[in-house]
Amino acid sequence: MTGELQAVVCSSYSMWQAGDSFSPLGQHVGKKYLQIQSLEARVSELERRLESLWSIHESESIMDSPYREVATLQAQAPQQEENGHRTGTRALDKTQDRNPSPREDTGQEPEPSRRHRTGTRAIQIFISKVLQCATGKYITDVDKVYLTVRISDLLQPQEMIRSLDFPSISSVLQQLSDIPSNKETLTISSFEEAEEYIKKLVRKLKGLEVGNEIHSNVCSELGKALFKLQQFYKQTGDQYISILLTALLHPVSYEPSGILNQPLTEDDRKYLISQLDKIETYRSEMKTMNVTQCQAFLLYTALTAGVTETQNKDPRTVLQIMCAEINQELTPQVRDAVMTPCGIFLSDVELLKVTLQNLSADKDSSEDREPLVRSEYLNQKEKTTIKHTDYFRDRTEQSHVSHNDRPPQIVNDLGLQNYYPHKLSLNFMREICWDKLKDNKPTQLKDVPWHFLQKILSANSVARNPEWPLAQQSEGQTDTEEGFSGFFEERQTEILGINPLDIIAAVFLCADGLLQQELMLKMSLCQFALPFLQPDWNSAAKEGDGSGVTLLLWAMRSIVKKWCPESLISSNSFRQEPIVTAAMPTISFIRLGRCTISKSKILNLTLSQTQLQQNIFLHSEMEYGNVPRGISDGLAEVCWYLPSGKRNLDIFPEAVAFINLRGSAEMYHSNTHFLAQVSAALFIFIDVIGETERKFLASLTQSPAMFFLIINSNSSQQKITPGQTKKLFEDLRLKSTQCIVRTNMNDAKLVENICSRIKQMIQTHKREQSFLNLEQMAKIARNSGIEVDENDPKIQQGKQQASSILRQLNPGPINEYKRRVLPFHGKPWQDWSQAEKERSRMKLRGDKSTEEYKYELDQKKKIIREAQRKQRLSEELRKFITVLTSTCGEERVLFLQWLKLNLDNKSRELMSKLRDEYKKLNKDSKQKVSELKDLDQKMSDSSLGLEHFMRELGQVYEISVTTDSGKAKRAADPNILRLPDVAAELLLDGFPLELVDGDVSNIPVQWVTAVMNEVTKKVGNASRVFVVTVIGVQSTGKSTLLNTMFGLQFAVSSGRCTRGAFMQFIQVTGSLATDLGCDFVLVIDTEGLKAPELATLTDSYEHDNELATFVIGLSNLTLVNMGMENPTEMKDVLQIVVHSLIRMKQTGKGPICQFVHQNVGDVCAHDQNLRSRQKLLEQLDQMTKAAAKLEKLDQIKFSDVMDYDPDKSNWYIPGLWHGTPPMAAVNSGYCEQVFELKKCLLRCLSERGRSDRALTIPDFIKWMTGLWDQVKNENFIFSFQNSLVAEAYNQLSMKYKDWEWELRKFAHSWATEAENRMNNEKGNLKQLLPKLELAIRKEVDRRKHSTLNKLMAHFESGADNVQLMEKYKEQFKLSISTVCSQLQDNLIQKCKDTLNRLMGLQEVDAIWNECTKQIEKQVKDLLQWCKEVQLELGDEELKTEFEDMWRDTLSKLNYQPCAEKNIEVEIENLLRDDTKTQGRVINNKLESEPLSQLGAQSFQIDEKHINVFTMTKFKRFATSVQQSDLKRAGLISKSLETECRQHIDKITKVDMDYDNKYCIEFLDYMEEKINKISDSKFKMSEIFRAEFKLHMCGYAAPRFRAMQTRFINKHDPRNRLESKKDQYFDLFMDNYKEQDQNQKQAERFARSCFMPAVRDAILEELSMKIVDNMRKTDTEGKYKLRNNFIVELLVHLKQKSSFEDYYRYLTDFENFAKNWLHDRVIAYCKERVNRKMRFTHLAKEILTEISNHTKEVVKDAVSQNISGNVQHFLDLFVEQLKTRITMSKDEMNLVLFQSDSNANKFAEAVLPFIAEVEKILLSDITGWDVKAKIETLSVKPNEELFKGLFSCTRKCPFCRVFCESETVEHTEHFSKQHRPEGLNGYRWEKSKFLSVDICTAAVASNSRLKNKDTNDEWVPYKDYKKVNDYYKSWIIQRDQTAEATSYWKKVFYMFNKDFANRYGANPAEIGAAWDIEWEKVKEDLNKTYNTNIQSL
Repeated sequence: MTGELQAVVCSSYSMWQAGDSFSPLGQHVGKKYLQIQSLEARVSELERRLESLWSIHESESIMDSPYREVATLQAQAPQQEENGHRTGTRALDKTQDRNPSPREDTGQEPEPSRRHRTGTRAIQIFISKVLQCATGKYITDVDKVYLTVRISDLLQPQEMIRSLDFPSISSVLQQLSDIPSNKETLTISSFEEAEEYIKKLVRKLKGLEVGNEIHSNVCSELGKALFKLQQFYKQTGDQYISILLTALLHPVSYEPSGILNQPLTEDDRKYLISQLDKIETYRSEMKTMNVTQCQAFLLYTALTAGVTETQNKDPRTVLQIMCAEINQELTPQVRDAVMTPCGIFLSDVELLKVTLQNLSADKDSSEDREPLVRSEYLNQKEKTTIKHTDYFRDRTEQSHVSHNDRPPQIVNDLGLQNYYPHKLSLNFMREICWDKLKDNKPTQLKDVPWHFLQKILSANSVARNPEWPLAQQSEGQTDTEEGFSGFFEERQTEILGINPLDIIAAVFLCADGLLQQELMLKMSLCQFALPFLQPDWNSAAKEGDGSGVTLLLWAMRSIVKKWCPESLISSNSFRQEPIVTAAMPTISFIRLGRCTISKSKILNLTLSQTQLQQNIFLHSEMEYGNVPRGISDGLAEVCWYLPSGKRNLDIFPEAVAFINLRGSAEMYHSNTHFLAQVSAALFIFIDVIGETERKFLASLTQSPAMFFLIINSNSSQQKITPGQTKKLFEDLRLKSTQCIVRTNMNDAKLVENICSRIKQMIQTHKREQSFLNLEQMAKIARNSGIEVDENDPKIQQGKQQASSILRQLNPGPINEYKRRVLPFHGKPWQDWSQAEKERSRMKLRGDKSTEEYKYELDQKKKIIREAQRKQRLSEELRKFITVLTSTCGEERVLFLQWLKLNLDNKSRELMSKLRDEYKKLNKDSKQKVSELKDLDQKMSDSSLGLEHFMRELGQVYEISVTTDSGKAKRAADPNILRLPDVAAELLLDGFPLELVDGDVSNIPVQWVTAVMNEVTKKVGNASRVFVVTVIGVQSTGKSTLLNTMFGLQFAVSSGRCTRGAFMQFIQVTGSLATDLGCDFVLVIDTEGLKAPELATLTDSYEHDNELATFVIGLSNLTLVNMGMENPTEMKDVLQIVVHSLIRMKQTGKGPICQFVHQNVGDVCAHDQNLRSRQKLLEQLDQMTKAAAKLEKLDQIKFSDVMDYDPDKSNWYIPGLWHGTPPMAAVNSGYCEQVFELKKCLLRCLSERGRSDRALTIPDFIKWMTGLWDQVKNENFIFSFQNSLVAEAYNQLSMKYKDWEWELRKFAHSWATEAENRMNNEKGNLKQLLPKLELAIRKEVDRRKHSTLNKLMAHFESGADNVQLMEKYKEQFKLSISTVCSQLQDNLIQKCKDTLNRLMGLQEVDAIWNECTKQIEKQVKDLLQWCKEVQLELGDEELKTEFEDMWRDTLSKLNYQPCAEKNIEVEIENLLRDDTKTQGRVINNKLESEPLSQLGAQSFQIDEKHINVFTMTKFKRFATSVQQSDLKRAGLISKSLETECRQHIDKITKVDMDYDNKYCIEFLDYMEEKINKISDSKFKMSEIFRAEFKLHMCGYAAPRFRAMQTRFINKHDPRNRLESKKDQYFDLFMDNYKEQDQNQKQAERFARSCFMPAVRDAILEELSMKIVDNMRKTDTEGKYKLRNNFIVELLVHLKQKSSFEDYYRYLTDFENFAKNWLHDRVIAYCKERVNRKMRFTHLAKEILTEISNHTKEVVKDAVSQNISGNVQHFLDLFVEQLKTRITMSKDEMNLVLFQSDSNANKFAEAVLPFIAEVEKILLSDITGWDVKAKIETLSVKPNEELFKGLFSCTRKCPFCRVFCESETVEHTEHFSKQHRPEGLNGYRWEKSKFLSVDICTAAVASNSRLKNKDTNDEWVPYKDYKKVNDYYKSWIIQRDQTAEATSYWKKVFYMFNKDFANRYGANPAEIGAAWDIEWEKVKEDLNKTYNTNIQSL
């Protein structure tokens, strides 16, 4: 609130605060002030009025205006404004602290009286200041009316005002009535009168200019008239019609205070008249509506009212104003429809419209109609249709109460009315938002219950502490809940606070059944008394009537207690039992009338040890305990005293229940009589003995309870005499021991007496009768007319359903029941899991081959599944499935809760017996070892809980979906197929889902995946999830930690409480969801590590390791829970954690870790443990180094694995219990520290979310399944097995390939431009080169940084799973830098090569230029001579003269012809120098035939060309058969020969003379290629080296000779002149005949100079154009990503199904791939686009681009009227196009010969010939042969594509598969899939069978190898990296169970004999298992290569 009125209000209010804010008037005005603050719309309206008023009169002196005082007050108000605005009570409290009374009264006047006078004085000042504003001459009439109305409202009711000390009230009221109007006040007596007046004003607006003074005045009057009309309706009782005006007219900027914010346009005027005409119609309709319909109709009308084009505001703004006016009368249905429970209006306007329309249109709607239910998931980014309503915030069936059953006032005061009755759900309370993470004290009443709930759900023992706002009255409403009209209703009571019991009672009235159970459980942990008999609120004050009382039996069902009674001390046993079934003596405490002794306090002293007093019951001496109770009188609370078995500590020897009835017993007859019936003893506190008390006590004498009277003889109410007491005892027939008279007796003595009587009573009753439990009490309650919550039909239905399933459980043992009812997840599931894991690990394979053993395991799994399929479902399981699928929401939850409770009770009962039996056997363990072992197994088998039934569902589902489709299968049952959907609903409803089955250490992947997929459907694909897990040693409180932190219900108990891992969803709401970047937090609870029961197993460490790896791999944040008792176990846990973190770091996923040290409660623990934290870091570093060594990694530190801050990553948490269990309460320090840890975790996740986005649920599924596969295979390092990592890598690689292609495309374009520029350069070429080098360095550097920025932007973009690529970031950065460096070096080298070529031609060109000058001089002389001859010469004569001159001139030319070298001799000499050791071989070859003929045929391989060796493995010897090796060597040599031929062809195409350097470079090139030949079976001999070089030199010699000849012929001056002879003759003839040379020279220029240059440019650019377009149109990515390309090749091979193609693919992949790409390029170019081939289309694009550029150059020259001669134009032309084309200088010289035209005319003549050339070239292009033309391109498109696809062509040293890295720069090579060795010829030494194993299995085996690379020495495969650096550079996954992909299995199966014949071996032993369906092969290919091929 700002402005002048703000100043008045704030100043006056501060003075009021100094007075009595607690007087009735003070409370009245104070509350009014707070509400005025919250009504922002109204305040801002008035503020705008006053501010505009201020601006109008700003020129006048403020000292002369009524605002003088206002300005003064405004300067004093800022602090009040800052703290008071929108803070409600908090501002009030703070102001009270800051503003004490201005003076200290030391007189005798009572403090309240003094404060009262000060307060009323401040109120008068407040009102006077506002009236001063209202009477000012500057204020407008409508403002005056507004202030007058508000002040009048403030002074109601006048009866209360007049009764107070308010002497000036009459003058104030008179002043109000006398406020003069500046204008005549408009009066309205009917709607028709108002309508006529308003329409009259509206008509005045017609034709007026919008915004002028007259128009504005009319609009102002119109606003006032509308305001008056609204006031008229309010006064006549039609408030809703008044609100209707706001709804209809808000589109024209009308606001309820009479303001038209914007001048009315013509459209606004028409709209206003049309809406006025509708008011009476709407009024008639609304008369037929009930309140809910009417309110919904008003709000719907406001939303759908037409908004003019000038308006652009949120339509919800008017809803806020309208709801504020309706305020307290707003029905719950409408409130639920438009706003959230916390009062925020819904953002989905369309949803609001639909909901409100439905509410208003439903004629059956009534006050008690069920309110609409809103989905929690409607705010998801991707809304989905939800079939069931189980995912709503208010899960419980909602039924609105009738008018007579409205919520109690205190529920309204606390802001809980929307949740009454029983609509507040546990799931809603679990939601995480920022508000729930604030630990601030409540600032207003409506914060109080949420504060209590947050504390109690975390089991915080300070939950009941009075932290709510002080000085609140219980009737007070929150700011938004009450309008002005009923704001100052007279209150009948004055309450200074709220009793905490009322808060608890209100919460229980609003909580649903599950939340009540959770509250009871947590309150029990805190040792709070629990509500037992809960009175209905409006019956609480009815004397003698107990109707409406409810016994909360169901709410206490989940409480289980342990205690040790005296009878079990000797046996060291204990009792563990649900509290509702535990029979024990019940002691009830009641009072008659008012008592001066605090009954509850005495009870607390009775139940507490002297040194540890607990406030179990709230009592009057606790803070706010003395506040009168509102709805909790009549409440009976219960608590239990449970002995610990320690006689010196226990107060009572047996468990005892204590019930405390609140209020006077005589007012609650039903409650009291019920307690008398069920109690063993009744302690009655009494201060007065009268007739009423006697009668009441007499009515209780018939009850079985023993009476004990506690009489306070010193009561201030009555002095009780011994005679009265004796008379009472005689009447009631009581013994003296049944009376305790408190005379001079302190509390301690009184408690001692009470305890002694209780103990005596317990001993007496133990001999005489049994005690009741709560269930038995509930039966008595039903007979007494008391309701029992468990009698609810739905609860009873769930009970019956659960009982029917467990009916057969009671008679027999659990293990037999499990085998019969739940057969699928027992031994069959265990055997199946063992077979699956063994298939992944192959530890028991023995001598069997991998494939044979895997086949056996597959058959075993198949047999198990088949046996399960044949087994019928048990009747109980069928019922379980039927109930789950036929119910939903609350019914299903209640059924499962009953089932869980019953199962737990049965297991607990049986386990207790087994433990006793175990103890007995254990005493004689040496003699009964086997019996102990059997009993231990029986105890394990006797565990039965709800998780076993859910586990069975997973197995039933998996059996159904994995059964062959042709057989009768259970999948036909729709109920079974619906199970994932049901499980998903339960997961979202807050039930944990078993992720890892702890009994078999396996995941039912299909089941979990199906459930998570259903979750995705319900919450949307875009929903994201952060994962939080906890790991640690068992029984260190992991589950308790999570339950306390998130309010979950993971099972907790001592021992191994959690087996495997369970997960639970928690929704994140509000701005926290945005900050975290997720919609859910998935919490995973794991079983404890280092379990004693697993310690004897050989694989226990392995079990813990794989579990830790899996859960840490899943999590974004991991809590490492460490108890401080056992340092050795802590070290073991840390070792496991470090191993897991290292493995996850290798995959690119690094979770946050927080180390939680429990049971450290010292206040200075953090500082004292500084040294310990440093020591821990040292230990972590040591463990990391050790773990890295085991993981075969270089030495790393813990800080390399994760970001670790010793100060921030360690948490010290106190012990859980405060005191000695079972009477210990949860330590509040534990809860507080856990809450701080929770806030820290969410902050960490929020920070992580900025760089590491949470996974979507589909991505989580992929990550989970991939990670589990790695864990099963014990493969933790090879990250690309995980599909998420593969997807992320593919996405990054795709972008990288695009960036790399752009760089390569730029490099090619720049090189072409640079070469053209150098060719066109006329100056010094040596000076141009440095400029070009500098330019390329700058440009490459710029592009490098640009590309690196793109890479960083990708990593910072938050793209899905980009964080998984963090480990590859540096690799990609280095690759980009390397590519740029390579391109830069290549470009500079090309420039140098071009320079060298041009420099080499300079000498030749100089000779040519000299010869040209001579010939041109002779032609000119001849021309002159001919013209001087008097006779005209004919053509023949001219030709004869020209021939003579030409011949004579050429004979006189003086130059030395180019000498031809003897190339064959020079090459032979160079070859002999290169192969000195093989001179004899060279001689023998050259003797048979000359060098030039040796390369005519293909090179032929024979035996002498290869050195055969044997490659042997342990138990396997891979030998080579000569014929197969010769074929293999032949393929290698053929490939090498092809590469060498291409290299020679490329060299000889250059326009240079032959030089020996070319031959030397070629010999070096061959040497390098031969050295790279690597084969595991043979190596090339030195003879091969010599003969192959000789052969290729024979191929090169004639081509070098042709290169020399071509150069000589081209550059010999005589030859060059002869080639130009005809053109010179034509020029000679044209000049002689004096024809127009301009047109002919222009045509000659276009055809001879321009056209060849353009043709060459097209061919130069066409290659890259083709490649670029193929990449752009490649939607499948087969030309961008290696994997996609490989899959495309494999699909092609399958379609061809040719053995030869497969053989070429395997043995000569590079050439095979290039040939296939060549065919694809041709096919692509031949495709037709718009009836033209792509090839033609692309060439035309280049032609058009060059042609258009050329035309622009020529046109510019013409338009600028270029001066000079033709030479000038040609210089300009070349300069403008110097980077695009290179024109022949010889041809341009001819154009210039004898050309005397000016430049402008020549340019005009050239222009039409440019277009003609374009047509000619286009015609030529259309006729090009695509295939032939592509062959001539200098850059081969297929090679460019291959280069872009394969950044690395290194091959696996074993199976020869290519490296799969997508980057150029990488230090390690890898391949995702290695192929079977037999495909490359490996075979068994003895049997000669081709091998079916792959490299990954070999390097994990004990086999050895020996080949040329090992120098024929034995080397274990495991140590293959030691062979040499090349072997070391390969990362081959160690996986003994690895197998080939199904594709190569199928190929091997199909062509087994062909491969055997080709390699000279026997066919591999391959079974039918490799005859895989192609459909399965397709699925496997898609999974392996992360592609999506549709068919094979």
